[in-house]
Amino acid sequence: MAAFSATMFVSNNTQEITVQSAYVRLTGQPQANLRNTVKSILDKYQLTSNKSDSILGVYRMSTDKDMTADNTEYVSENSSQPLSDKKIFSIAKALAITLHQDSVAVFILDQNAVGDVSVHFMSHKPGINEVINDVHKNLPALYSQGFSLHLVNTCCGFDHARVSEVEWLGSKINLTQIKRAFPAQHIVSQDGVVYLIYQNGKQEKL
Repeated sequence: MAAFSATMFVSNNTQEITVQSAYVRLTGQPQANLRNTVKSILDKYQLTSNKSDSILGVYRMSTDKDMTADNTEYVSENSSQPLSDKKIFSIAKALAITLHQDSVAVFILDQNAVGDVSVHFMSHKPGINEVINDVHKNLPALYSQGFSLHLVNTCCGFDHARVSEVEWLGSKINLTQIKRAFPAQHIVSQDGVVYLIYQNGKQEKL
């Protein structure tokens, strides 16, 4: 099997919390702990991450429709050696178990589908609440169910943090709707398939 790129999205938050609380975790010791745990598991599988970053995950709960959030770390693996999807899924399962997560999201490059769409903010970098409000106001409810915020200026506190990018995963994201909602921004899409990998090894396509 040919080598392929994969990205895993991981959190160590185990509660329903506010976006502000997730930001505090993202900029504090919990994120450092998350980063160290991810590295230790990758080391166990003799893998190194080519790229990693801390992002803020925002979700609309399907049960009570409340908003919750996570401090998240994403790690991208682009191996020069052949890697099976089984190995990537084994790593994701280990992360879910170790970090007490229901599941870990995995993006795997695949030219047959678009699985990742992101809006890159150009001249004006909006605040966190501004982006969340724009997503809720300008896009169908599907888009509020889960998205990630890539931040800049994270050392200045929640109210002064700025968003450089908002990102959606999964096959249901419509590129045309995103462009219509953010007409002045740079839209980037990636071909791939997204899976949720659960602690019991179950795989679910998004």
